[in-house]
Amino acid sequence: MNHYQIVKEVINEWDPMHLLRYTSEDEYDPEIRLIVSALPTASVEKLALVIHQAFAKMFSRIGAPSINNCYPSALNIWNKIYNNKFPNLKNLN
Repeated sequence: MNHYQIVKEVINEWDPMHLLRYTSEDEYDPEIRLIVSALPTASVEKLALVIHQAFAKMFSRIGAPSINNCYPSALNIWNKIYNNKFPNLKNLN
């Protein structure tokens, strides 16, 4: 699964703006593209900030999720991408 697909899966599952029950699955594609562009250098904390900023940019009128609310999805994205690249990290727990 490529980075775009991973981010799309996580964001759509979260559905931060509660729109997917009313719209198509591509509703968050612009935000997903912004998030994916930050991935090569993103820590979990930076990724949470990028997710927040992407939604704030696109949904400023109705309010974006807080950075704290973005953190679980950022962690989920980071784990799906980087634990697959570094499988030994899974054994550190």
